[in-house]
Amino acid sequence: MTQAVQRTTSDVNAPASNTAAVLTYAAVSDRRHVLDGIQWSYSGAPTGGNLKVEDGGGTTVFSLDVTAAGQGFVPFKPGLAGRVNTAMIVTLAAGGSGVTGKVNAGHSLE
Repeated sequence: MTQAVQRTTSDVNAPASNTAAVLTYAAVSDRRHVLDGIQWSYSGAPTGGNLKVEDGGGTTVFSLDVTAAGQGFVPFKPGLAGRVNTAMIVTLAAGGSGVTGKVNAGHSLE
């Protein structure tokens, strides 16, 4: 059964300059994480900008280079689903000196 997407504070991360923005969804017994979309922004042109989703420890299931300042959005239809009883980690790479990155996700369990 899919739960409706409800935004919470665990769906947004806005760290200090030149720090990776990370959302970590812990494993839930008999459930899997599903993302309906990811939004991000960099305050300036990033050095090595990248958006990555991992299903569990180190298994990359989505990766996208981000080369410009400003906002971006990736919708997932159908949702990007992880494996049952596995953590999901969304990482917006550190943008470089003086660049702040933010990441938001639409998340549910099924």
